Amino acid sequence: MITSVLWGVPYLLISVALEGMGPASVVAGRVALGALVLLPVAWRHGLPRLLGERWRPLLLLAVMEVAVPFTLIAVGERTVPSGLAGVLIATEPLFILALGLFWGKRERLARGAWAGVALGFLGVVVLLGVVVAGAGALLVLAAAACYAVGAVLLHRLFPDVPPLTVSAGMLTLAAGPLLAAAAIAEPAPQVTTRVLLAVLGLGVACTAGGFTAFFALIATEGPARAAFITYVAPVVAVASGVLLLSEPVTTRTITGTVLILAGAALAARRSSSDTPSADSTAARPSRTGTIPAAENEQTGGAR
Repeated sequence: MITSVLWGVPYLLISVALEGMGPASVVAGRVALGALVLLPVAWRHGLPRLLGERWRPLLLLAVMEVAVPFTLIAVGERTVPSGLAGVLIATEPLFILALGLFWGKRERLARGAWAGVALGFLGVVVLLGVVVAGAGALLVLAAAACYAVGAVLLHRLFPDVPPLTVSAGMLTLAAGPLLAAAAIAEPAPQVTTRVLLAVLGLGVACTAGGFTAFFALIATEGPARAAFITYVAPVVAVASGVLLLSEPVTTRTITGTVLILAGAALAARRSSSDTPSADSTAARPSRTGTIPAAENEQTGGAR
């Protein structure tokens, strides 16, 4: 539930931060703050070695899980309400399952998982409406796809690294280029107390805390089930927009929210026989071993 809140609140805070900052500045600010928060602890838990030996796969993760989706969401929210942005990100589990069909072996899911996905997606459609209008919504959908790729990459490439260390390394590699891009592309921010608090919340709680919590879920549950568990994040996003930004509440909002919650409960439910078989254990990367050789070669990582 904490992870869902940390992944649902950012869309409200991004909307507030955009009142005085450009999209690139919002992204750079939250990433730099997130890295600063995690660095002191991660440094004592193997971060220098991770950056030295596996910076290539870590850089790939930083691009797919941070730089690209954060920027797409911030740009998209210039025209998309914060609640709708959070709902669109709820399509991430669908992208993860789609990746599983074409990229490696799928996780063993409970019998009702696909029904839960369908029900949750129906809730997204109800909230969004049948027609998706505007480029902003498409940018947020593209961000959801990037998050899905990042979740799968994390599960495959860093099963043996503490979530906090991976989060710190990923944010550290992304912070420098994003700060440079913001300085070059955008004018100086017009920082008010409201904007400053929004960026602080984004960096400290939603970025540093959110990634660490979500990556810990992936480590224990796998990317598909972790994404299902955070399926209630759009409900938090919609509620935040309604309560704090006076975004409208309609029958469609209530119906869609209920469908998403029901879908999340069904999709995240463990089956009664949720004991790993020999085949599924072999297919799942070790949580204490090293990067598989084939994947290490493909990403350029050294061990």
